[in-house]
Formats: sequence, structure tokens, C-alpha cells
Amino acid sequence: MHRVFENFVEQLSASVDAADLGEAMASAAAGFDFPLFAYFTYPSASGDAPQLISNYPSSWTSRYLQQRYHSLDPVTCH
Repeated sequence: MHRVFENFVEQLSASVDAADLGEAMASAAAGFDFPLFAYFTYPSASGDAPQLISNYPSSWTSRYLQQRYHSLDPVTCH
């Protein structure tokens, strides 16, 4: 577990964009035997779109955002 965290910190330090962050998070999740991960942020302004970084299939993440499932998802509502 300690090595997973060290690798994550190293990858974060080298990250320059959201794609790099996604790769670092996917690697860390895999280190804990989680094949998929999602990092979701609500918009700071009412007209902004939510931000999602994940390794779920793009067909699912597109549907999730288009259908506004984040407004019903008990994980993101709390």
C-alpha cells in the first residue's frame, strides 16, 4: 500500500493536465484492485458543467452527464 501511494505522489508531481491526473488515479485505483475509478466535481458557478475524470467507458460517462445522473447519485449528493 505504501508503494501505491508513493507511485501516486510521483505521478501527480509529473502531471501537467487532466489526462495525466486520470492516469495517476487509474494506476492508484488498480493498485488497490479497483479496475475503475471516477473523480467528479460539481461546478462552482451555476452555468458551468460538472467535471469528471474517470476510466469508465466513455459511452457511460457521456450518458451519466447527459442524463444528469450526478444529481440523483447518492455518492455525489453527499
